[in-house]
Amino acid sequence: MSKPKKSRTVKYPPMAVYFKPQGIPLFHLQQVTLSLDEYEAIRLVDYEGHDQEEAAGMMAVSRPTCARIVESAHKKIAEALTLAKAIRIEGGSYNLSANRYYCSECRHTWEANLGTALMQNETLCPQCGSKEFLDLARQAGWSPAPQGGGPGGGPGRGRRGGRRDGPGGDRGPGKGGAQGRGRGGGKRQGRSQG
Repeated sequence: MSKPKKSRTVKYPPMAVYFKPQGIPLFHLQQVTLSLDEYEAIRLVDYEGHDQEEAAGMMAVSRPTCARIVESAHKKIAEALTLAKAIRIEGGSYNLSANRYYCSECRHTWEANLGTALMQNETLCPQCGSKEFLDLARQAGWSPAPQGGGPGGGPGRGRRGGRRDGPGGDRGPGKGGAQGRGRGGGKRQGRSQG
């Protein structure tokens, strides 16, 4: 029996959780799933330029664990780019430090402490006052109460944890969720943002 994964610290959720090659219909695509901890390691090491030791400290893991996370993420991204697969960011073993919100009206992005539970009907965009905004942590599959026994509010369901609806309510081509593959319920489903 393997040892359970230690939760990794993720500063905030990604701005988008789904990327796909242009010009290929969604139902024709296969996808690669990048966990939120893999996303965070790539953000810290490749985007912000921290060495693996610093990134490991920020994620609350050892340097060798950080190196394995970065290597795994690089392989998945290379597979998606080489084989024209979509990339979905979801799941993993993580704790979020803060949340991000994105206003659909003025495109303003702001951060808030997770302890400050923002409800769409109670909060307005600080820039334009709109009620039309996306909760990026929930979009990435995070929920305030652990699901499936995951620590710290992360999905706790490994690679395939979290919800399947992406930006704008579209469902990704996950197993059984795509139309035209001979699997699933046939109708595409999504959630409305307001």
